[in-house]
Amino acid sequence: MLDLNSIEEKIIKFIKDYIVESRSKGAVIGISGGIDSAVVAALTVKAIGGENILGLILPCESKNEDMNDAIELAKKLGIKYKIIDLTNTYLEFLKDNKMENQCNLSFCNIKPRLRMTTLYFHGSLNNYLVVGTSNKSELITGYLTKYGDGGVDIEPIADILKEEVYKIAEKLDIPKNIINKAPTADLMPNQTDEGEMGFTYEELDEFIRTGEGKEQTKSKIMKLYNQSRHKIIGPVMLKLDRKNYLE
Repeated sequence: MLDLNSIEEKIIKFIKDYIVESRSKGAVIGISGGIDSAVVAALTVKAIGGENILGLILPCESKNEDMNDAIELAKKLGIKYKIIDLTNTYLEFLKDNKMENQCNLSFCNIKPRLRMTTLYFHGSLNNYLVVGTSNKSELITGYLTKYGDGGVDIEPIADILKEEVYKIAEKLDIPKNIINKAPTADLMPNQTDEGEMGFTYEELDEFIRTGEGKEQTKSKIMKLYNQSRHKIIGPVMLKLDRKNYLE
């Protein structure tokens, strides 16, 4: 049986310890209006206090309801927040590359990379760490943008399945409108995580936990897993056969 109290305590300790050890003054978190960022923000408040957190709300062709949910959450948690609309920056990039009104994924991935740049800018200004919001289910399938939402300093819920994120959200009293909305990367109109992956989080989490599931679904998951390892392990570096005094 899932021990929510133990998991919550471990996540809180992980966040607090890493921020203290890195001698950072606090944390900056991108708050999207989705459940993962809501849970991470709430746990970070428990770890270091709301006064040491900056929540950045970074719409980029985003729905107003997501921005409103993010604002509501920041107020509920008592953290400082700032809204920076990246839509015009994104559209200017498309214009410069003669790609207006495109839904090509290569261009849509600019959105999370713009968000990452903004998060690190504010992190550097304040000596804050950038706290990521990717869960285990996303990381297993590579459902993140390299150097976008994958570009962070720490990932507190990296070993937490999506089904567990929902249970923790209930325990933390995250607003119902955030819990009940369909998960989306917010890259394209009408995009949902499950629609793009081709299976549900329930099916994915069952396979991660037990290795069981429909053969077609298991095959899809393993394909995504094998294709996306480069997003998780970082750049492959050439190593020459020589010693140095640091090794």
